[in-house]
Amino acid sequence: MHPTESTAGDIPETAIEALGTLASEHRIAILRELAVADEPLAFSELRERVGIRDTGRFNYHLSKLRERFVRETDGKYELGHAGERVVLATTDLDADGAATLAKAHGTDENGECAVCGEEDCNRVIHVHLSGA
Repeated sequence: MHPTESTAGDIPETAIEALGTLASEHRIAILRELAVADEPLAFSELRERVGIRDTGRFNYHLSKLRERFVRETDGKYELGHAGERVVLATTDLDADGAATLAKAHGTDENGECAVCGEEDCNRVIHVHLSGA
């Protein structure tokens, strides 16, 4: 096999599950609405912004995202670290813009990446997607 080729067996099961979670236009819409919100959103406000009328259906999609990409605090929802990375990865940016945003949203007070711990990490998304 060529060094740049991969098979499904080479991809960790958690990464496959995480990417499968994102294979829904409703879930991507939820992530995007949370990304543009100025503050965490209540369930009903988020549902209204996304435009899904059926509460049960919306709750199903939101619950799938809460496993990895969305954080719930005091009954309100916001992007978790992995959710921020997904939004960054799906935004139309050049490499410099992506690195700048990733650095701005993915480092702690010591300048280390919250996922891998490296200083000056400019990865937009990590293979080992972390929980929210």
